[in-house]
Amino acid sequence: MSFHEYSKRTKEKISEILRQELSQAVSNYPSFSGDSAGIFNSLKEYALAGKMLRGLLACLSVELFSDSGQKGPARIEMYRLGAALELLQAGLLIHDDIMDEDSLRRGLPTMHKRFELESAHSGAQNPSHLGEAIAICAGDICFFSAWNLVSGFGAEMQRLFSRELVKVCLAQARDVRLGSHSHFPDLEESMDVYTYKTARYTICLPLLAGAIAAGRSDAAPLLEEIGLNLGILFQLKDDYLGLFGDEACLGKPIGSDLREGKKTPYMILLRPRLAAAEKARFDSIFANEAIDAADVEFVRGLIFVYGIDKALEKIENEYAQKAQASLARLLQAFPGLNGDAVQALKDFVEYSLSRTF
Repeated sequence: MSFHEYSKRTKEKISEILRQELSQAVSNYPSFSGDSAGIFNSLKEYALAGKMLRGLLACLSVELFSDSGQKGPARIEMYRLGAALELLQAGLLIHDDIMDEDSLRRGLPTMHKRFELESAHSGAQNPSHLGEAIAICAGDICFFSAWNLVSGFGAEMQRLFSRELVKVCLAQARDVRLGSHSHFPDLEESMDVYTYKTARYTICLPLLAGAIAAGRSDAAPLLEEIGLNLGILFQLKDDYLGLFGDEACLGKPIGSDLREGKKTPYMILLRPRLAAAEKARFDSIFANEAIDAADVEFVRGLIFVYGIDKALEKIENEYAQKAQASLARLLQAFPGLNGDAVQALKDFVEYSLSRTF
């Protein structure tokens, strides 16, 4: 089974749980805020619009250690775990977009921009501030709703989620600090942020959570190896797509990281190599919201001229090879894993390296 086939089948099941949870919340919680139903309906639309990678990987991890024919309650619980991860992801993205002052996510206005527009239409005196305030509350609702789903999996699972999510927040704080001044970090420091902000949360946490749900915590060390390598690869590929991807597929403008002044490995490796005139123009472009397509193309051209794309492609391949080696050790250490799930996980490694959105 390919990862695409697995995703198509499993995403809909996770979506069903998300729909149920957020639809029930409209009647389960009081409407004293004046817009409870509106918030939950907005969150439902927002959560269902994502790729659901984290939820998919958690379910895939459960299935690695499970009978391919399992049905009923065990499978529903697996989808509930996936839905919990997707609610957490929604909350983190809502807050991240406020910090980064982003206006577009998944091809739609970010949550704080949606609430800002609603506030403006209702005649609020400061719609921008009110939009951000309500979006912060909406993100918090995602976290607490996710915890309601996680609580059914026991203390070990809750400790895992708590530990990994604290790391995400600390890495986000570090990332925000790095973006607040003109200093460019070195590549090692950037990779440290990627490890804790993306790799552990995006890949490690779902794989480890799935193993715990399947009663196979003994597989955690190897799953963690796979997750760390794939997670960093995934973020590096995100950086590449942010510069060279398809805008319609990404759901955000090409070059948005450049406009926002994000110090990705592409920028970190490029800037020291530039000649004086190139550096002057680069500095006028980087972190400038007013840049146009020609400015983005200038930076993209420099990346090719100085071989930054090739250097980072080599690093991506190294992480992919490490993930493949860890996966081979997992298969050797745990014979008899679910064959369909194994094939889907192998395919995900290949997908991580070649994906286009």
